[in-house]
Amino acid sequence: MEPVISNQSKSFTLFGYSKTHDPNKAYSETIFELLDKVWAEVRNKKLSHTGMNHVVYEVDHEIFAGIELISPPNEDSLLEKRDVTFQRYAYCKHIGPYSQLDETYESIRSIVKESREHHVLPLLEVYGHWNEDESKLETEIYYNLK
Repeated sequence: MEPVISNQSKSFTLFGYSKTHDPNKAYSETIFELLDKVWAEVRNKKLSHTGMNHVVYEVDHEIFAGIELISPPNEDSLLEKRDVTFQRYAYCKHIGPYSQLDETYESIRSIVKESREHHVLPLLEVYGHWNEDESKLETEIYYNLK
């Protein structure tokens, strides 16, 4: 799918965990660590969810990994709530292996540059349901613009 620029507001209410990413490690290491904690809490508390992993990249190497819940968790839940809203953003759905995400990001950066827009954090990736066939993996990218 080709990237597009959207002026329609898009909001997400996520529940998960955050951490400052160590630049000496792979992002995937930080993401898996956080998502493992999220899913342990979801299973432990038997929370209803959409099943989609969300990763928010924020300023100062802060990473938030979470999910959308069908209803808010009880007060005893350790999950952090994070509201993420985009007023203007570049959007693209990447279909294929995660190892090829850089190509999709390059096409997003290209359309942003051509449009004379400016990217600012946060950046959001929404991972579709797992598929053994990597060519069918889906990742939605919301690239915040100012």
